[in-house]
Amino acid sequence: MKNSFYFVLWQLAWLPAILLDIPFLNKYGFLFVCIIVFLADSINRKLLKNQIEYQQICEVVSMMEMAYNDGYKRYKRQALFNMIIQTFIFLYMLMLFISLFTSYSDVSLIDYILWGAFVIWAGRSCWGYVKYYVQIRNAGQIILGDELQETYRIYKSERATHSFEEFLQPQPKHYKAMSIANSLFAMFSIIIGLLMIIIFYNYRNDIASDSGIVQFSMSIYSVLAVYSGVKDLLDTLSSQKYILLLLSCAIVALLYMPITHYLNKYFLAVYIADDPNLIYDAKNNLVQETITLDEIAGIDTTYLKQLSMLLLSENDVKTFLRKIIRTDAEYQLVFRDNSGNKQIVTISPNESKKLYNQMKSDLDILSAVVKSDFGNGTKIYDDGTYIVIEIFDNEKSSYPTQSGQAHFSTWLSEEIKRIAEYYDIAYFDKGLKVRLMFNNHQFIEQTLSLEELKMKKGHTGLGKSKKESSSIFNIFTDTSGDNNE
Repeated sequence: MKNSFYFVLWQLAWLPAILLDIPFLNKYGFLFVCIIVFLADSINRKLLKNQIEYQQICEVVSMMEMAYNDGYKRYKRQALFNMIIQTFIFLYMLMLFISLFTSYSDVSLIDYILWGAFVIWAGRSCWGYVKYYVQIRNAGQIILGDELQETYRIYKSERATHSFEEFLQPQPKHYKAMSIANSLFAMFSIIIGLLMIIIFYNYRNDIASDSGIVQFSMSIYSVLAVYSGVKDLLDTLSSQKYILLLLSCAIVALLYMPITHYLNKYFLAVYIADDPNLIYDAKNNLVQETITLDEIAGIDTTYLKQLSMLLLSENDVKTFLRKIIRTDAEYQLVFRDNSGNKQIVTISPNESKKLYNQMKSDLDILSAVVKSDFGNGTKIYDDGTYIVIEIFDNEKSSYPTQSGQAHFSTWLSEEIKRIAEYYDIAYFDKGLKVRLMFNNHQFIEQTLSLEELKMKKGHTGLGKSKKESSSIFNIFTDTSGDNNE
């Protein structure tokens, strides 16, 4: 059997370890795979001994024909390709061996031993191919070993009276069946390789995100699988090999949608698994988040929907939204309070897409939220040190007398604390300045420095983490705060 057979066999051998939740397979999956591949290879070599020997004869005859026709350039190119492929195999095994130390913690001793042996074998084989290619390039001619030189002498004398095809006859029994099997395995190898390339590219931030080494090594494996499949398929004598190649690509296109659909759901479930407030119902394709507020009685659902849409425009939520959009899931926000009141806000898939494509800064979002609470006449801006909020209670109100100033100042000193906590102004790494505006551009203001805001958060326990904060600006940022890609 050809190389593509072993690429497919290696993947098939992993299926029991992946699909079956058996402790032994979970711990010694690599050993199990090696045993399966070794046994399958032994059985294959025993049952198909004549066919494999004939396949090797065909390879030798092809080499003799190149030497007979003085096909040095083709021979040199073939040696170069073999060297490159063997180098990639060595890099693949070496990268995975390194990842055992850098990316995984629970690795059995037998895995280190087996991978170490494979790395040594691949390294020696790679070095042999490198030396052989250098010899051919320096010699400027085809180099044959002692045994092959004698074979070539016989081939050259016989070639004068026989055609190349005659040297390939007779074929052993069932060889055509093995050729068909080789073509099928070549197709499977192409399909597996292409799917792995597409999946690793599209989900490069989800798969082995903690190890670029693993991603790089598996990318090499995918390319090798495609190369081996294409080479083995084109090396067959079948006139339908190009049709089979196109069929392989068509099957990849057909399998892409169901596989990515499953992976989208899987990675969304993994992403929110550690958040107790988030639940993903894969059957109904519904993401539900529970948000607890101090009081929601009297709050209009339309206001909560508007507020939710604004806060879901934050950049910190983009990763979460992207995963929801991939699954085309509906997103429900369940607002509760300690009194048992509940309101549900539903974000449709189309609304999620619009939110994801919006480019709003955190200050723009805060401004929109504050204006929805205090009126469109409210102004909010960043002066470099403070987030400044100018509240126009009544633009026609006159500036108060001295006693009135004291009253408004006392009220504003309490209100600014509530505003700072409610909108989590410390999130912007700025202080807060609130102005109560009157006519003729006169105002009463109160300020809280950034240090005072941080101190207040420390005293109230709101500064521990976003997930512990119930402030209106942090309701949604906690979703992706711990899982940024």
